[in-house]
Amino acid sequence: MMKEIFYASGIFSFLVIFCLFIFAATKGQTRIWLWSLLKICFFLALFTSWQTDNIVLKWILIEASTLFGSLLISSSGTERSFQVGWKYLLINSYGLGIAFLGIIILLFASRPLESLDFTSLRLGLEGQHGILIKTSLLLTIYGYSAKLGLVPNHFWVGDTYGESPSQTSSLIASFVPVSVALALRPLIQLEKEVNSSLVNSANGILFLGVLTILYATWVLQRRDDIRRIAAKVALFHTGMLAVFLWLDVNDTIFYFLLATTLLIKLIIFVSMGILRMDSGHRLIEQILSAKGINQYSFYGYFFALILAFVFPLSPVFILDMEMIKTGLIRNQIWLFLFPFLGLVFFFIALNKVLPIIRLEHRPFEKDQSRILSIRMFFLVLCFLSALALGSYGMFGLVEGEM
Repeated sequence: MMKEIFYASGIFSFLVIFCLFIFAATKGQTRIWLWSLLKICFFLALFTSWQTDNIVLKWILIEASTLFGSLLISSSGTERSFQVGWKYLLINSYGLGIAFLGIIILLFASRPLESLDFTSLRLGLEGQHGILIKTSLLLTIYGYSAKLGLVPNHFWVGDTYGESPSQTSSLIASFVPVSVALALRPLIQLEKEVNSSLVNSANGILFLGVLTILYATWVLQRRDDIRRIAAKVALFHTGMLAVFLWLDVNDTIFYFLLATTLLIKLIIFVSMGILRMDSGHRLIEQILSAKGINQYSFYGYFFALILAFVFPLSPVFILDMEMIKTGLIRNQIWLFLFPFLGLVFFFIALNKVLPIIRLEHRPFEKDQSRILSIRMFFLVLCFLSALALGSYGMFGLVEGEM
């Protein structure tokens, strides 16, 4: 059931992004249908990768999304957007190139395969624990971690999420991490089977995830840009995604995690886009110097931050409870640290954006009223969807189904 909910969340998230681009595009956005076609190609490539267990085809589809993503990033037509698009393309292609080398070595080391599905590959590697297998898994997992956006290959994340149009940011931030997580999960499970030592690439994902969380929290203190704050929220949740990959939770919790990632990142960037457009600025200092702001645009961004960390019916809150529950069951009390880090991150972000509430309320500007009203409508739909998912998760938590 949860797998179907995840797929439905993916389709819903894409339709929201697509409708926002079609019906609520800014005046500076041109060639709407060309970029819409690229968005469809991007989504179809990643959505198809969710359906296949073919390890090579999955890699090809994720790599294809890199090309589409780099073109979408440059859709603004500015020099800065071209630079960011190239950075996204180069770093992601570098990581996926390393991952493909690892996949080739894995296929070489396995017995003759009936297919390229991961189940067949696992059977082909059964009983093997040599250095060749461990090296290939290390290359593959590390290569995919660059596409995931983990430290130290995170440099594309801030610029991509902070400089590209909000619809593009939400599309990449929502769909790329969950697609890579689906590719990484069986590899990490296999790594734990063939390499039980403390130093292995499965534990390496945990280490990179923790570094990413700490880095996002540290850098957040120096950011006063609502775009960059949204980017750091996305980076923080990517780090948490890596931690859950290491935890190797059951399928129900895993697909709940992926659906949560889709909806929460969508909400963060849609709300950021509304606040950015309504205020006319991205720096908090400049927003505070304005005469007024529409309070709905501020509260949308404000509630998005709450939903991303502490709201009791948020699916993120349910996942925090699951992590605490897992820590108690496995006697790994140090897992309690991660919900605490989420609280620290939230209060830092809250301290930065809360002064905006002092601004005088005003209606949307006339020339932007229709666009912002449409965006607010879709944001409310996203909020309701996230709360519905959180309520479902709470029911599953209480009934012991998660």
